[in-house]
Amino acid sequence: MSVLLGALYGLVGFVGLTNWLLMRRPRAARSADWPFVVLIPCRNEARNLPDLLPPLVGAGARVYVFDDESDDGTGELAARLGATVLRGGPLPEGWVGKNRACDALAQAALEDASAEWLLFLDADVKPRAGFLEAVAGCCAAMAGGGRVGTGFLALLPGRGLQPLALAWVWWSLLALNPFGWVRLVRQGHNRFLNGQFVLWPSRLYAELTPHRRLKGAILEDVRIGRMLAREGVPVEVFLLGRAGGVRMYETWRQTVDGMTKNAVEVSGPIGSWGLAAFLLVCAWAWVLHPAWGIPLLAGTAAAARCVRAPWWTVPLAPVGLSVGAWTILRSWIRHRRGTREWKGRTYG
Repeated sequence: MSVLLGALYGLVGFVGLTNWLLMRRPRAARSADWPFVVLIPCRNEARNLPDLLPPLVGAGARVYVFDDESDDGTGELAARLGATVLRGGPLPEGWVGKNRACDALAQAALEDASAEWLLFLDADVKPRAGFLEAVAGCCAAMAGGGRVGTGFLALLPGRGLQPLALAWVWWSLLALNPFGWVRLVRQGHNRFLNGQFVLWPSRLYAELTPHRRLKGAILEDVRIGRMLAREGVPVEVFLLGRAGGVRMYETWRQTVDGMTKNAVEVSGPIGSWGLAAFLLVCAWAWVLHPAWGIPLLAGTAAAARCVRAPWWTVPLAPVGLSVGAWTILRSWIRHRRGTREWKGRTYG
């Protein structure tokens, strides 16, 4: 057992460091006519749109927004800020809201535009100077390869201890999933997309219609990543922290509630108990042999750098992972009761 635990912490250090060193940072590429159209699903996102839309529309990008039954003026604001706005009626049976929105956006873009790429962004993305150039660089890096692109933006902290409630998410992804190693050896598949930033070749999206195929999937990005692995479609994962950030949640409570909606979907109702136990082992087994804390901290620090997470979350990794275990079990309980709620909708 001691050998296995030591190997586990060694793996955390190895994966975190190789991700930081080997994951691709796109080179900026400028274009008079951007080769992509931007698609943004929105439900009550009026607060976020002033940070998101002007840098895109002002730089000449074509932007489509789907207003998913918002009651805060999202659609009207998006139109004033220069986006093409689509609106949907009541959510059809069997669909999750985001999947319905993404599918409708893609179909409209494929009909109205001749862009080679479709870029899906979450509404809480905050572009920085050079964002569109970085996206164009991603397109150039994947040209002709039949690949789907995704990436990690900088995680912008909310108030107080909020970043600690989210730390287990980026730790699980970037200290356990060997994106950098897969890119180096060109073998295997990460079975993953980050729905905050997904870049599809238009023809491939039209062929696979992923959001329609998985219309009822709550954690649609992970499910689509698994689908791409089955279809043999490679995924290129970029580090995009210099180009933009994302503030997923503002408060501790929002973070826990948002992750409660999604967490049980990662490994299913049965696997959730195993995943929670695994996080607790990673969080605290090092007390049996304090030297194991070195690769744990090294891997955590490297993973934090990938998403530019606050430095103070690194030494508190055991606490963050424990919060993650609690959130997963909370998600399982809410799933069993059919009481997972988010933005006014209940998820069974």
